[in-house]
Amino acid sequence: MNITILNTAIKQDKKGLFCINDIHKASGNDKSKQPSNWLRLDSTQELIQELEDSSYLRSGQKAIEVINGGNYRGTYVCKELVYAYAMWINAKFHLHVIRTFDKVIQQDYQRQRLRELAKVEYKPMTDAIKLERENQGKDIKPHHFSNEADLINRIALGMTSAKFKVHHDINKNESIRDYLTPCQIKCITDLQRANTTFIQLGMEFEERKLKLMELFKRNHIVSLFDEQQSIAA
Repeated sequence: MNITILNTAIKQDKKGLFCINDIHKASGNDKSKQPSNWLRLDSTQELIQELEDSSYLRSGQKAIEVINGGNYRGTYVCKELVYAYAMWINAKFHLHVIRTFDKVIQQDYQRQRLRELAKVEYKPMTDAIKLERENQGKDIKPHHFSNEADLINRIALGMTSAKFKVHHDINKNESIRDYLTPCQIKCITDLQRANTTFIQLGMEFEERKLKLMELFKRNHIVSLFDEQQSIAA
């Protein structure tokens, strides 16, 4: 989950806790509102205790942790404490934090839903490839499937999956779907679905490539451009 509040990126630790020092920075860095002042309050300590004694947190997760060294040093807290700290700062900032988190959570949910849909749509395409080659009495090799995936990715992303991983410093064993935007995932899903139909109709590779590029230009290029502009803003 990538959170940016008032142009300040909020770091997360490996356990999903948020850097409260970044929250303080986003609020304007008022010295009287430093996290240490808030953490000393009895009400804050009571809330921390309640969170850790209850079932609000994921199994094994703490409400607050401190990292003392490195690039990620700072005090990290769960989402509930982020909200409580923001409310202590002021009501306007509190509402902004809640709305930002709600928006990012909704985007993450949408991305995950689209990711699963893209995964589901991939199998019919590979099944169509397999059936088409069997009907033609041809052997089926792994590259027949990877060629189709590369075709889709080149059109949707401008590069193959392997190059995308290198370009974005992604481990070669990870799926690129976890790093795609909602519009990119939707584009890949639509192209996979269309390619499945084209394969079933017996279209050759180059003909399918032209058809898919036309589909990309007509239905996706504008939304992808707008999305990238929004991300960069």
